[in-house]
Amino acid sequence: MELGSRSFSQQWKEASRFFFYPSMWLICGLFVILRGSISHLIRIEWLDIDLIPIFLIYLLARDQGARSAWLAFFMGILTDIIAPSQLGLFAFTYSCIIFGITRCRQFLDFNNIKTSILFVAIFLLIKWAFLLGVLQLFPTGHLIPSISYTSVFVSTLITILITPLLFYCLDLAGGAESLVYAHKGPLASL
Repeated sequence: MELGSRSFSQQWKEASRFFFYPSMWLICGLFVILRGSISHLIRIEWLDIDLIPIFLIYLLARDQGARSAWLAFFMGILTDIIAPSQLGLFAFTYSCIIFGITRCRQFLDFNNIKTSILFVAIFLLIKWAFLLGVLQLFPTGHLIPSISYTSVFVSTLITILITPLLFYCLDLAGGAESLVYAHKGPLASL
């Protein structure tokens, strides 16, 4: 059934693309705000499952470098406000890592899910190496987290196992051009 010059499916695609990025920001913001509460509720305080790098790498894979940089900066600021650390630490960390990964774009295919998983893992390991280094150099008193290397690696492993599923859901939600792309896109190479 035609509605004017565009069909209902064309209007739906345009509307879903319009709401896709703001809803991504909302989901990331809610995740940052609720991360500690959810970890405490299911009693996994020693794990740091971070979904923000997955969203950032997804945006980079879809040639949305500027959106990825802005999302990294503002989610870092939100994390700085909530976390008991130096203000600007997470914003600086997220922004620098995204800048470095953006520089690698010309050499690697980000549409391959294996490359994206690799970059999510690299993002998380660099984040923890930098944060633990800064917290050792500039301690914040009794608020230094007791993070073991085992928990960092287990958290990274769990996060990279979530990555293909979240990429698929993001493709279905409106990041991809169509449902056909979601079936042929990033998960097809697994």
